[in-house]
Amino acid sequence: LKLNKNEIKKIASHIGFDVPVTLKKKNTLLTGKKGKILRLNHKFKLNILIVYPNIICSTKKIYKKNKKFTLSRSQPNLRSLDKKKLINYLKSENNDLEKVVTKFYPKIGKIIDLIKVQNGCYFSRITGSGSACIGIFSNVETAIFAQKLIKSKFPNYWSTVSKTI
Repeated sequence: LKLNKNEIKKIASHIGFDVPVTLKKKNTLLTGKKGKILRLNHKFKLNILIVYPNIICSTKKIYKKNKKFTLSRSQPNLRSLDKKKLINYLKSENNDLEKVVTKFYPKIGKIIDLIKVQNGCYFSRITGSGSACIGIFSNVETAIFAQKLIKSKFPNYWSTVSKTI
């Protein structure tokens, strides 16, 4: 589109809080705990499968129905984590909105569960208030295999394999 940086930032700010943050080149982790943004010292190459089931979740509806908000807990020093410790930390986290989303949209729960049981998958969950589902994989080959399996079961869902930059 040949947009300059200011135009991109302006558009990104209209999409959501997390979008402008992720445009920066440093590794970033948004914890969701009061919108806390953490920068990681190391670049971790995480292999990600993203599946979008063509369901539009109303963020307003999901937040309105959600009764559980996890209190902030102490976080490890994320700047000194190695990849294994980072994965374990992320696995121990959860998305408080996921239970509400899967109640309203059981198909999303099925996708999360299908991703979760694939070889090489560390964990799976929804993004934000849904409906995209992600899985973090040990390598790109297992993520691609999982994508092909999901495509065969859900041919109308959009999916891609990516990695962190």
